[in-house]
Amino acid sequence: MLPNQDRLVTISDNGELCVSINSTADAKIAIKELKLKKKEYALVKREISQHQKQIRSEYTDKVRLRGSKVRGGGSIGSFVRTVQTINRDADRRTLTQQLAPLDQQKNAVNRIINVIDQTILQVENYIIDNS
Repeated sequence: MLPNQDRLVTISDNGELCVSINSTADAKIAIKELKLKKKEYALVKREISQHQKQIRSEYTDKVRLRGSKVRGGGSIGSFVRTVQTINRDADRRTLTQQLAPLDQQKNAVNRIINVIDQTILQVENYIIDNS
C-alpha cells in the first residue's frame, strides 16, 4: 500500500505502521482511521479462514468417499495396504502444503492487527497527556 498524503495513518507492505499527528484533533481522527484499518484486516483474516475451511472441507469429503483399507490377502494384501497408506500420507501432506501459506498470511494479518491495537493505545495516551 502506498502512503496517502491525505491520511494520518499509513501501513506499508511489510506491515510497518506510521501515524503522523500534530494535535489532539489529529489524534482522534487517527484513532478512527486505525479502527477502520483494523476492521479491514479483520475482514481479510476472515476471508483467509473461509478459504482454509473450504480446503479442509474438500479434504474431509475426499476422506469420506474413499473406502477402507484392504484386509487379508497375504503378501499382495500387505503391498496394497502399504500403497494405500502412502497415498493417504500424500493426501495429508498435500493438505498441509495448501494450508501452510494461508497460515502464514493469517499470522501476518494478526501481527498487523496487534500493531494497530498497540498504536491505538499509544494515540489514546497521547490524547490523555495533551488534553
